[in-house]
Amino acid sequence: MAAGGGCWRGLGRLTWLWRCRPSLAIAQGPPRGVRCRFSSGVKGGVEGRAAKGRPLLWGAAFALGGTFGLYQTLQHRSRAHLAEQQVAKLPEGSLQLTLYQYKTCPFCSKVRAFLDYHGLPYEIVEVNPIMRKEIKFSSYRKVPILLANAGGDLQMNDSSVIISTLKTYLISSGSVLQLFADHQCGLLQSRFNLPFSVDLPRKSLDEIVSYYPSMKALNEQGKEVTEFCNKYWLMLDEKETTHLYPIKAARTEEMKWRKWVDDWLVHLISPNVYRTPGEALASFDYIVREGKFGALEGIFAKYLGAVAMFFIGKRLKSRHHLQDDVREDLYKAANDWVKAIGKHRMFMGGTEPNLADLAVYGVLRVMEGLEAFDDMMTHTKIQPWYRHVEAAIGHARVAN
Repeated sequence: MAAGGGCWRGLGRLTWLWRCRPSLAIAQGPPRGVRCRFSSGVKGGVEGRAAKGRPLLWGAAFALGGTFGLYQTLQHRSRAHLAEQQVAKLPEGSLQLTLYQYKTCPFCSKVRAFLDYHGLPYEIVEVNPIMRKEIKFSSYRKVPILLANAGGDLQMNDSSVIISTLKTYLISSGSVLQLFADHQCGLLQSRFNLPFSVDLPRKSLDEIVSYYPSMKALNEQGKEVTEFCNKYWLMLDEKETTHLYPIKAARTEEMKWRKWVDDWLVHLISPNVYRTPGEALASFDYIVREGKFGALEGIFAKYLGAVAMFFIGKRLKSRHHLQDDVREDLYKAANDWVKAIGKHRMFMGGTEPNLADLAVYGVLRVMEGLEAFDDMMTHTKIQPWYRHVEAAIGHARVAN
């Protein structure tokens, strides 16, 4: 790189534009698949004068060698170097994300926690839970729904599928290498005052979404529901998997607890926030304030909804075989989670929240301001972890 650097100074106003393709093999001479071109700011170009052209071409050759060295460095160092310093994120403007949600829905809160932590900008469309006209475009009638404009609208359904899809997109080879390449190009540009860019393709979002097919199934009540295959898996190759999960057990652990969130933790929310008539009324007062209701709808929702959900909460307690005092199940779940993290980790992800951390936080967050949340914070050991995740998401939002 030192030789290449010296030649950059000798090239005057020479401008390099480097375009790379995914399967580059660095060897002697230009690697297959690399498209390189350069132009000179000097009138007549590099080929203009024989006497001066030869030194410039020699300089160009050394500089090109330097760029190939950069790519080698990029391949060997990008995964460890950049992942330790910042969360992978999409290039600005690369995706336009729109989240259709109920603000107080725990599944929607999971998605927001993921998007906020990873610094992904998105617009929110609050859906009226009675009419749901905001999602009339969709045959899938649940929330969250995430639309991604990536050259055309792409719809993603189910909170866990949305999270796995976007995480795969962020971590896939192209995005990790591109992030490191942009960093290195910035250093080159500031040092030599020359525009320099590297474009590496990533897996398309369409391709990744296809890895999570939907299928119809009957639930325990005999009702037809939509299920999604592979939704806790990240679709990564071997190198990407090793980069994200240096310890093999970490991947299994993350998937296990993400599934626990969907299969167990989320079902503790309604029985707890609608445990008594007073709590049910307080919960619906919060839902109406934060949701999208008309004036008359809000009145009916607050009072009739509170009564209805008080009784539904009792049915849910029976369906999920909860204790008579459902708080005990909530406390046990919180303490089981803290025990799984252990005393020597700040998060299940280690020094940074992983997808399981963000999922648990997102689900519990919908109870904030309610009696059930205050009781959980008082009677379990979860508060320090919860505040750490809250702070990590806050710092990520400020940084982005």
